[in-house]
Amino acid sequence: MQDQEHRYQKLGGWLLTIVIFTFIGAFGVVINLFSEEGFLRSASGYAGARLWMELLIQICMLYEGTARVVFAVMIIRRDPRFGGVWQMKFIGNMLRMLTQLVMHVSNVDPYPPRLFGTLDATFSFGLFSDLLNLGFIVLFVALVALYIRRSVRVRTYMGTNKYLRTMIFTKNDEGPVPMVPDQAQDGEQ
Repeated sequence: MQDQEHRYQKLGGWLLTIVIFTFIGAFGVVINLFSEEGFLRSASGYAGARLWMELLIQICMLYEGTARVVFAVMIIRRDPRFGGVWQMKFIGNMLRMLTQLVMHVSNVDPYPPRLFGTLDATFSFGLFSDLLNLGFIVLFVALVALYIRRSVRVRTYMGTNKYLRTMIFTKNDEGPVPMVPDQAQDGEQ
């Protein structure tokens, strides 16, 4: 072990920011369940298809919250599988968003009425809002994947490029050159 660690070998920068916001997001999932309009307080008012779709949304949210905590802990522990877990979390996120879109479009849970203007374009604005949210999720996934793929800090912090093998779009990527040479992992020479 070196006497002096490089600052990139410690959790910091955007990687630390991602970890902090990941924990905050996981806490937000729990708060949402118990909020005044959350599922646990309003589930008795649902019936039929809406009950099942709301239940699917809540299961996806719990899955997302759990995956967020696992993802953040894996980064802290330098587990190279964190990228795959991160992408799996977004599968739950996309499923939740698509379920909400289906609920709104099929009038199982119609868009709330607009409170301004005389033009009744609730569906147009609601659908646009749902599609915009879906687009933001895809953009966010792409930006974080690009950061993980190109970041010298992530590469140096992880001490290996194995984390790139667990992500869909970076399986064959070598990643950036680390600031310090990789340390031998358990079982490697």
